[in-house]
Amino acid sequence: MKESAWHRFFSLTKPEEKPLSAGLFFLIVSSAAGLLYPQLTRWLIDHVLTPKRLDLLLNVSLGLFVVFLIQGVTSSLRYYFFSLSGERIVIQLRQRLYQQILSQEISFFDFNRTGELMSRLSSDCTTLQNAVSINVSMGLRNLGQVLGGLAFMFYTSWKLSLLMLLLIPPIALAAGLFGKRIRKFSKESQAALADASIVAEETISGIRTVKSFVQEHAEVTRYRASMEQALIAVEKRIRAIAEFITLAMTVGFGSICFVLWYGGREVIQDRMSAGDITQFLLYLALVAIGVGSLGSLWGDFVAAVGASQRVFEILERSPAIADVGLEIPNVQGSIEFQNVHFSYPSRTETEILRGIQFKIEPGQRVALVGSSGSGKTTIASLIPRYYEPTSGAILIDNHNLATLKTSWLRDQIGIVSQEPILISSTIAQNIRYGRPDATDLEVENAAKAANALEFIHRFPDGFDTKVGEKGIQLSGGQKQRVAIARALLKNPRILILDEATSNLDTASEHLVQEALQRLTIGRTTLIIAHRLATVKDADIIFVIHEGQIVQKGRHEELSLQQEGLYYHLLQRQLH
Repeated sequence: MKESAWHRFFSLTKPEEKPLSAGLFFLIVSSAAGLLYPQLTRWLIDHVLTPKRLDLLLNVSLGLFVVFLIQGVTSSLRYYFFSLSGERIVIQLRQRLYQQILSQEISFFDFNRTGELMSRLSSDCTTLQNAVSINVSMGLRNLGQVLGGLAFMFYTSWKLSLLMLLLIPPIALAAGLFGKRIRKFSKESQAALADASIVAEETISGIRTVKSFVQEHAEVTRYRASMEQALIAVEKRIRAIAEFITLAMTVGFGSICFVLWYGGREVIQDRMSAGDITQFLLYLALVAIGVGSLGSLWGDFVAAVGASQRVFEILERSPAIADVGLEIPNVQGSIEFQNVHFSYPSRTETEILRGIQFKIEPGQRVALVGSSGSGKTTIASLIPRYYEPTSGAILIDNHNLATLKTSWLRDQIGIVSQEPILISSTIAQNIRYGRPDATDLEVENAAKAANALEFIHRFPDGFDTKVGEKGIQLSGGQKQRVAIARALLKNPRILILDEATSNLDTASEHLVQEALQRLTIGRTTLIIAHRLATVKDADIIFVIHEGQIVQKGRHEELSLQQEGLYYHLLQRQLH
């Protein structure tokens, strides 16, 4: 494992240095108390039991009790400080990771699936949580136990201790070899579990589609197959750790048998006392148990370092579109595309836009029409700078988007899409999402302007009604009106309507269209629509075909050009 990976892993503990130092202090006291047991046992055998000193038995027993009491109290304090620090470290890590994920550009999410990102937030962080809390505490305790035990073993019999040290090089070599295997299997198991999480996330988020096609059994089978692959990878890691533990424990207890033979001879020949050999055996047992536990913890630490690499890949990633730049005072809302070409980062071989060039004046209502896949939504996605154009420039009020601060730019833009996404909260919180500091009256006025007040008041809880995950408790028309209220409250200078009424019935469409009319007043509006009846009042219509503008004009002009694409699209919808 590269040193930098371990360094990054342990850097997570820096914010909790003080409580971890307190935990370390109590760990040292607890370990020291544990190392006194063999000493007191030796003294008990040699100075109390062998000479049969009944007068000293109570004092030695009380001494042992005090040592037990000290170890019990300090062990609990050690656990408290290390565990609480570990929880805080991982909570802060999850917050940093979540913030970093949200700061990435849209193309990042094209390459990284939702399930995989959720896996990093959940399973990877949980692996780290165990490592930086309980495992660190256990590791340090066992390490202190091993080092302290070895020191007392040398004090008791340096000859016998040197013979025991001959076993350390093969154990260290085995640890290195097993560590590589464990690290490899840990990465495989984490990736496999992430894949299984992705399957579950896709299925649950698309449950309506699954049920409409009666694919529950197929999805269960697919998830089972993913989990079986994950189990195979996890089993390999567990087997490697178990093999190492077996080796370490076998060597450890084999050493005890050797000491019984060699030390027994020393006692019989009066070169050691019975208390000395008992003390040596107890220390050797502590060392053997400590080494065996360290082997198990080594596997966990290797897995945690692997998880930290996956987490730090995101934490250390700089967004391709940085949130820096200018903020224009008094935005007017003009939009200009200058010979814009664009290919999606995930499909660079396919050019979606080819030489798009137009200008929208402040306050104009402009429509983009064309067949599916022509590039309409892509044009709309470039305005809030979700993606960078491959070549060419996009200007807002004669300022290149690349020179503007991204968060400020998006604050000037309101978007109402075909399928608005609502957060799993109340109606009021969803409307206030457009402006979190809005008052209750402002929220109510926005709802009224969006034709949403009537249906909101029909709910028993009114504005406090929970909308459910992605707004599932509301109808399509109700969701759209909440989204329009949200956009009204935001009060943007530029408005993008992406198929905002395409999925609605006639009654809902009328209410939404009426609300949209209010929303577009005084704003630069870009309307994307398949249904041409919704764009006939636009100031100008751009007809897009295969990433190019092939026609432009008002509805009255374009509908008369019988050779044009707009005329053919109109005729299809009329018939």
